[in-house]
Formats: sequence, structure tokens, C-alpha cells
Amino acid sequence: MPTVVAKDGFIVKVWGPPREHPPPHVHVTKPPDGLIVIRLAIGDKPQEVWEYYNVRKSDVLKAFRIVEEYEASIRAAWEEMHGK
Repeated sequence: MPTVVAKDGFIVKVWGPPREHPPPHVHVTKPPDGLIVIRLAIGDKPQEVWEYYNVRKSDVLKAFRIVEEYEASIRAAWEEMHGK
């Protein structure tokens, strides 16, 4: 699972097949054991938080904003592994 973005203590990764599956989403970790799963925007459906564990809600918002900021490179990484 390659790191796509590392910023402000958050690490954004995209898992590849066969483990992962559509729809496009990323796993954002916040050490030591925080995890936020964010689904990327698709068509008219906006980006959204799917799940989060062991993080404060303020960290969820920070992770969400990082994924928004780097959406183009994150989507490119997803499509490289999964296709369009």
C-alpha cells in the first residue's frame, strides 16, 4: 500500500487489488493507531468520511481537508492501481 501523501502527521495510502475494492477510497492513518477511511467524490456524490477509529473528531476534519487538497494525486494513484 503506497503512501500518496504525508502531511501534518497524517499518512494517506491507497490499497491495491486484490485486497481493496471500489468505490475509490483512501486510508488515512494518524499514528500511533488512528485510522480514517474517506471515500473520494464520484460523479455528483461528494467526498465523505466512511469510518474512523482512535482519533479525535478534529483529526477527522484535518484528514478530510488533506484528502481534498491532494485529491488529484490521490485519484491518480487509485486509478493507476484499479483503473478508471
